[in-house]
Amino acid sequence: MNSDKSFVFNRCGLAALSDFETPEWRGLFTLLEHEQSEFLAHEPLFPSPEYKWPRDPLRTWSRAWEYPYIYHHIDLWRSSKFAGSYSPLILDIGSGVTFFPFTIAKLGCHVICADTDPICEEDISRAIECVDHHPGKVEFRLIDSQGLPFDDGMADAIYCISVLEHIPDFEKTVEEMARILRPGGSLFLTVDLDLRGNAEIGVARYNLLIDCLAKWFRLQYPEFPKHPGDTLISTRGPFPLKDLTGLDWVWFSTKQWLIKPLLGLRPVRYSSLRLAVKGWVLEKR
Repeated sequence: MNSDKSFVFNRCGLAALSDFETPEWRGLFTLLEHEQSEFLAHEPLFPSPEYKWPRDPLRTWSRAWEYPYIYHHIDLWRSSKFAGSYSPLILDIGSGVTFFPFTIAKLGCHVICADTDPICEEDISRAIECVDHHPGKVEFRLIDSQGLPFDDGMADAIYCISVLEHIPDFEKTVEEMARILRPGGSLFLTVDLDLRGNAEIGVARYNLLIDCLAKWFRLQYPEFPKHPGDTLISTRGPFPLKDLTGLDWVWFSTKQWLIKPLLGLRPVRYSSLRLAVKGWVLEKR
């Protein structure tokens, strides 16, 4: 935990390539590598074959920045606001099945994961039985069409990592998160931003997101602009996404336009992405 205002992650704004060159990022990444390795050591005991998620999410282009960023701020929040044995309630919205909520629970938090996928409920329930998360607690609740399954003002904090860009009506989700948080509760948020125009969130949706967040929340850190050349994007950084080329492109095209039609399946057009990622630390108004 580091409350120094000069700490590299004590800001809101775009992820930067230069962040990966700092001792702060290296220390956090090393800690989370260990946590993920412990989680994966128990993996044969809980995953369903139907669930498709990167086995090593920490080493993907955005999560390599997002997990350290969110972990740092939750650690700082927990240490500065909740003394003693109180276990603050923090919600993981759009959790998937990863090591991260178990790592947050080890900070002394009561973490409730929430997702729309019932397979996540099965897998996390099994993982709870075998993955260490003391002194905290981990639970799961399934999200349905009625909204987030939590009472008004029940949560001390929420974290949401690269989820809102996948929700067409994210305005409702932001409002729901504000409803669930207690007055003065914290929201730790990251979102992928579309730079090419073939994904969410583009310019118009970004402006809508900013307006929506401002309605319910206020920034806890200033936004520091980054030079475009220093911005982390999906095709550059420690773990970039790869565009399809060569034999990979040939196989993708063969599968989509020859094999799938023979099987009665609809082909999918390839669309290379260019994404940036932005993080916020917010407080409910």
